[in-house]
Amino acid sequence: MIASLTLIAPLLAASLAVLTAVAALPALLLATPSPRPRPPASLAVAASPLQLVRTGRGLWFVNGQPIAEPSLARLLHQQRRSGADIRFLPSAQLPVAHVGASLAWLRRQAGRPVALDLPAGAAPQR
Repeated sequence: MIASLTLIAPLLAASLAVLTAVAALPALLLATPSPRPRPPASLAVAASPLQLVRTGRGLWFVNGQPIAEPSLARLLHQQRRSGADIRFLPSAQLPVAHVGASLAWLRRQAGRPVALDLPAGAAPQR
């Protein structure tokens, strides 16, 4: 009888180990956090800061590229939820009244704050 117990004990121990592992599997799977989708790569590009320049003749530039005012309005509207900084650099030849009106227009289009960067050493004309 003792000889049969010594033969059954390793088999019984292995069976208990397998049953415990199978019983613990659902708890391990439920504890694993669900995967989260990564944001699209286009959001990384959208988060780059926008440098807006308005010339003395009223032309707009975005990051050095010319842009028509209706296209700029669409761009700003699309950027509303991005975390990108929007900075406005008016030309020194742009009258103060136009600087204020342009800044107000940019803020309305963007739906959020727009920083004003004045040219170094030059104030807008009155």
